[in-house]
Amino acid sequence: MSVFAPASPFADFIYRHFRAIHALKLGLALLIAVTINAIWSPPHFIWSMVTIVIIMMSLPQVGGAIEKSLQRAVGTCLGSAYGVMLVATIDSYWLIMGLLILGVTLICFISAGRYSYAYLVAGFTIIIVVGDANHDTSEALWRTANILLGCVIAILVSLFIFPIKAKQDWRSQLANAIDNMAKVLTQHLHAPANHDLDFRAELEAAMKAVLTQKKLFFSLEWESQTLKKHKVLLAELVNKQVRLITLLELLPLSCWQEADKEAYHQINKIAAELTAYLHRLSEFVAGKTATLPTLPNALEQELQHRLQLSLAAQTPNSAPLANEVAQGFALTGYGWLIYQLAIAVEALYADIEIIEIAYSGQTVLHKTAKPS
Repeated sequence: MSVFAPASPFADFIYRHFRAIHALKLGLALLIAVTINAIWSPPHFIWSMVTIVIIMMSLPQVGGAIEKSLQRAVGTCLGSAYGVMLVATIDSYWLIMGLLILGVTLICFISAGRYSYAYLVAGFTIIIVVGDANHDTSEALWRTANILLGCVIAILVSLFIFPIKAKQDWRSQLANAIDNMAKVLTQHLHAPANHDLDFRAELEAAMKAVLTQKKLFFSLEWESQTLKKHKVLLAELVNKQVRLITLLELLPLSCWQEADKEAYHQINKIAAELTAYLHRLSEFVAGKTATLPTLPNALEQELQHRLQLSLAAQTPNSAPLANEVAQGFALTGYGWLIYQLAIAVEALYADIEIIEIAYSGQTVLHKTAKPS
């Protein structure tokens, strides 16, 4: 099933109430841990509960919980193994502490990128295990076991109890970003000459939605093999949305004088088509329409030709040379902006189409946008 297919009533309910569901899931995971403690009473059990809170509190999505749980488990095992090796094989306090400092320092040096959390966990696990170098490894092993137990509980609850999928959040944020961009273009096209409309609220909302999409990338990889294969495309999709937002930020600077009204209206008739395309795309991404809307072939070339015709028709032949140059420059600049918006919209369509085709199992035809 496509990532853009309409969400089931169950999935939609989970997404609409994900904060309450997330809180209940965290409470359930802690209840499971407390029940295990009541039955078996393992030493240092508190580490299981600490691990559950660290993993689940900030990551409601299934993919995020799996990613962080695995990183914490790997970091715990590596840090614990190194710490146990130090206290079990070395008698000198200063030598143990020297090697502890060396290990943590090296981890700090190589800690970067996607697996930085695993490095962090490994570093503080070494310190916890070594402690005051008293050569009692049983405490370290129990702590490790309880941390791993907390990771398992967090993964199982995230996966099987009202799973909150990152895919649903990602598509919602993508639709939200596109919808806000369409609103900005619509407001601008209906504005009077020399308007002073402020589009910052809509553009900031769109950018916030784009940044949220970026934060969900790792979770998406764990939830969908299709999106994992196209993770580079997800990054490109973010960049193209940022480009669209940047172009839309120029719209308030393109106010026109009354004398230019007819020429600008001709261009805006063409720009209005882009608004319709963005609205349709937003509805498809949100699951409100079943099929991806199509764009005309060679959209940007067609718009470029029509913009040139509108400029030629509206430039006054009888005007003085200075006025003709000034008006021609202003209108050409505005036409260039609409033309670039068309290129950006077409590129956005192309990336979303690739993802849709990938989910349907068809051959993906890569499209390249015309360079600006």
